Amino acid sequence: MVYFGRLLSEFTDYTSELGFLDHELHRRLFWFTTPTLFFPGSPDGYKLGLLVVGLLASLMLVVGWKPKIGAAVAWLVAVSVHRWNFAVINVDDSSITLALWWMLFFPIGNCFTYRTWRESSWRKEVNLTVDGFFIRAFFLNLFIYYLTAGLTKLWSPLWKEGLALFVILKLPLARSHDWWELKDLPFLWMGNHFTLLMEPLFPFLLLLPKSHPVKWLGGVAWLTFHLSIPLTIGVPYANFVLILALVLVFHRELADALRRKAHCTEPLILIAWTPPWGSKGLIKVYLTVLFLAMLKGLPYVGGVYEPAMATLYWGGVAQEYHLFDWIDRYNWSVAHEVTVTPNGGRSLKVSSAELFPPTVRGFIVQSYLLPMRWMRVPRPLTGEMRNSVLLRAAERFVRNNREVLGDSGLVRVETDVARVTRDNLDLSKSWRVTLMEFRYNAEGVEVFMNPVMPVGTGEGRRE
Repeated sequence: MVYFGRLLSEFTDYTSELGFLDHELHRRLFWFTTPTLFFPGSPDGYKLGLLVVGLLASLMLVVGWKPKIGAAVAWLVAVSVHRWNFAVINVDDSSITLALWWMLFFPIGNCFTYRTWRESSWRKEVNLTVDGFFIRAFFLNLFIYYLTAGLTKLWSPLWKEGLALFVILKLPLARSHDWWELKDLPFLWMGNHFTLLMEPLFPFLLLLPKSHPVKWLGGVAWLTFHLSIPLTIGVPYANFVLILALVLVFHRELADALRRKAHCTEPLILIAWTPPWGSKGLIKVYLTVLFLAMLKGLPYVGGVYEPAMATLYWGGVAQEYHLFDWIDRYNWSVAHEVTVTPNGGRSLKVSSAELFPPTVRGFIVQSYLLPMRWMRVPRPLTGEMRNSVLLRAAERFVRNNREVLGDSGLVRVETDVARVTRDNLDLSKSWRVTLMEFRYNAEGVEVFMNPVMPVGTGEGRRE
């Protein structure tokens, strides 16, 4: 529900036709995103209505009123948004989509629903149990997730040298990029190696005996790891989904504790629950294809990555678990200086947060302005994508800052660009570029001087 609330709060910046993304161009760049409930030219009321439907469907899932229908509708809306805003999606979006998809298979809807809150008692419900096939299948998904995310980092020089975490936290995508200095490097070196050690080991907690001391220590490490990421970087939904997965990881320990609290001594009662026909086979196929999709980059077998990933995408469960192993290639830091000169007035500096939101999506938008494009863009259209983002960012800036800008004037954006590398951790080596320069009037952006391109056509041209 909170995720759909965030989509609603970001509506103007991404889902609306007035946002950073030219959705007509988006469809030419990413043709495979066409199967979606959204379409270019659809009114904002329609798109907002779909997001509200997703929010209400997730409420159905929360309270347990027809939860399977709620999960299916919420999943369909989430997949549609995923494809509509494909250029700026990240692991948060794919994790929510996957969580909703698993809800279609989990044996939910019997306990802790709006009915049982009134008619039953937790003391009775702790004595109920269900078939565990889908939970075990979910554990296999966790194995693939953690092993892929953990082991692929071992091919990264920055991760192996203990510098990757520092570099990541210095990027604009991190909430805390202004916190860290070189003196913090020893502390972050330890965090770097904690990640390298623990991430591939987390799924093995599932194999430990009930209440094993190492399992409890691993659970604390799991919780600490997934809390620290949203606090410092800002990808909360993926990490909170994995924190909630601890309920399943420690399901036997929780069940025993609750049964002792309820003074329950009789044998467990198996709930008669029959999964939909073919669902177990579908899950087996999904896990096989997911495993193949994570073989990207491996010698001899890496070629199966693309068809497997395409299969997941067309099935609405596209996942990418190569997380932050790209830091050696995309370790760009950008800092903007925005100068506004109203006609007849003095020049003044404006916060760069007014130009690009200080969020992960805001960082992804900026990636299309540098040679670090988040999604691969067909080469003939890279310039068009760049100019489209520049023009729409300028129009958004003018639209949102009328009180500061006045009726007309000039905006100039100078950007310091640096690579956060082992010999430039303090960002002392950088170069300055003029990101954009344009004139505005009462109607919006009047003319772009740098780069030179037509205004109002959506057909950016670099000259």
